Amino acid sequence: MIVCAMFYALYPLSRLLERVSAVWQKAPSVHVNGREVWDGGGEQQQTGRSLQRNSTQRSAHRPQHKHTHTHSPQGTLVETLERGQVEEELHKTLCDVSQMEGVLSETPLAGLEDTHHPDPVKNQAESDNITQEVGLSPHLTADAPTEADGCDGAGSLMQGCSAGSGGAALLESRSPVFGLSALLSDTQQFQMDAEPVGWHFPVGHGLAEMCYCPYVQFPDVSYYPAFQDHDNIEVMWRVWEDLSEPRSSDSADASPVFDFSIMSYNILAQDLLEANPHLYTHCAEDVLRWENRLQSILKELQIWQPDIVCLQEVQEDHFEEQMHPILIDMGYTCIYKRRTGSKTDGCAVFYRSERFIQLSVSLLEFRRSECELLDRDNVGIVLLLQPTAGPNHQFTPVCVANTHLLFNPRRGDVKLAQLAIMFAEIHSVMQKCRSEGKSCELILCGDFNALPRSPLWTLITTGQLYYHGLPTWMVSGQTDLSYKAHHNRLFSPLWPSSLCITDRCQYKTDTHTTASDGKQQYSHEFMCQLRFSDAACVRPADLELIPGVTDKTPDPGDMFNLRFSPCLRHRLSLTSAYSHIHPETLTDLVTTLNSEGAAMVDYIFYSRRQKSRFNGGKESSGGLKLLARLSLLSEAHLWSLRGLPSETFPSDHLSLLVKLQLSE
Repeated sequence: MIVCAMFYALYPLSRLLERVSAVWQKAPSVHVNGREVWDGGGEQQQTGRSLQRNSTQRSAHRPQHKHTHTHSPQGTLVETLERGQVEEELHKTLCDVSQMEGVLSETPLAGLEDTHHPDPVKNQAESDNITQEVGLSPHLTADAPTEADGCDGAGSLMQGCSAGSGGAALLESRSPVFGLSALLSDTQQFQMDAEPVGWHFPVGHGLAEMCYCPYVQFPDVSYYPAFQDHDNIEVMWRVWEDLSEPRSSDSADASPVFDFSIMSYNILAQDLLEANPHLYTHCAEDVLRWENRLQSILKELQIWQPDIVCLQEVQEDHFEEQMHPILIDMGYTCIYKRRTGSKTDGCAVFYRSERFIQLSVSLLEFRRSECELLDRDNVGIVLLLQPTAGPNHQFTPVCVANTHLLFNPRRGDVKLAQLAIMFAEIHSVMQKCRSEGKSCELILCGDFNALPRSPLWTLITTGQLYYHGLPTWMVSGQTDLSYKAHHNRLFSPLWPSSLCITDRCQYKTDTHTTASDGKQQYSHEFMCQLRFSDAACVRPADLELIPGVTDKTPDPGDMFNLRFSPCLRHRLSLTSAYSHIHPETLTDLVTTLNSEGAAMVDYIFYSRRQKSRFNGGKESSGGLKLLARLSLLSEAHLWSLRGLPSETFPSDHLSLLVKLQLSE
């Protein structure tokens, strides 16, 4: 703004100096009837004859007004026009000088304001003084036509500029200085009325509000802008995606529902952060301090207020001394399980006491002394909750499971064994609930350290995985070790029978029991494994060949390996609440990022509401329905926010938050 004001102040001064220098030049002059009418100030010089001819033409085209001198002698008319040109030049010069005095005497902005709002009394006095100084003839001063009278052409302009107050007003309207000042004033008024100039970006929860931030001023001695954070603008760059559909008025859809939200969050234990500093070389020291990260984590919980929270990498002393008292005040009931061995972090589950009642809880340790494969210290929590929606409504219980599987990308066999233990405990809890005549829904949260479409992810979402001969590094998909000549592969059985877990990810404790009479009784599932005999593997000679039905001969090897099938299965019917690809941009979404890369390893799986084949394809009453979720970001977006952790996101993982619906 200062630069613009200086420009409008110096421009008239340059014009004044140019005119003064032109007056000082000694150029040949032209005299008509003994009077000097042109001083040769430019390249073009007019003679008396050309002036006479031009003035005659202008007078011929000039409209005849009441006070024009049509009967004046030719010499007198030319003399009057010549004096008008000189008076116009002097008038412009004096106007520029007075304008410069006003500009230089005050600030640039004040000078521009004075220029835009001229004083009519002052202009009238200045016009009278100019008339007396240059010796204007009375008939020109009083009888000159104005712009309203329809004057046009060079002659009309000269007469209008020398016509007292009317000429002064016309001069101001045609002056380049006054015109630019008015334009500047109009521009300023337009900018004030329009949207302010600066950065405009969405802020707040779900980016529902618009924030204005002015452009950063560049300092004089530095190339880089001086970043200032005086306003402390908080931006939530993640959008709340509403996936719900409007409910119809049908009686089937009018049944009562129970809506609740659940969050899964790996908050990055401070001991693990300090033990792996190479993963956070891109972060500032203030971002990595636990005091700052704790405030951001608690603030995020206060903002979203989820009904159920599943946390991973929760440091034990931080939980007991800092987080637990605050969460109790927020209305949560907390369950915590620290990892075994010398590990200082673990998993935690919080739920709102006013919305759920705890029916059972199981704290799992994946380290087993009787199994050489399971020698890692990971843990899990399985919780059975009963929604409380009033005495008139009875909703089915919800089984909430939280875990953090092994990170090592080369040990896929360990990850599968840990996941099998988790599934076996979930199945046991759900079976107890069903034995009481109740159905049960399932939500599985955690950091699984497996990529989407990997074999471990496929086992969770499809319910089966053929692992025979599969390289262990390929289970999670975190790394590519195909360049190696030799690989550790998976073979059946995956774990020893002493673990008491079948290939269907269920406990074997109820496989057989001993009756009171001393005779051994076997379960129906165990007897089904012995329903084949060697004779059943022989194809009859007279069997008709039917393609797709009788064209395959049973393999005795497959019948023998039925008890130790190289295929893992489960019947939990889980689906992921998040997609790993953005539906519009088709970019990969991630949940974790550090100096070595980014990936999606955190998930929320839930038992989806199935569609009935006998009810017109409508959804059945059982299962959970996904209503909304907090969107994820791509790796490029996270790096634009200086990676993870950052001032906005306090962990190297993003929190997952979904809203689910439970039918009665």
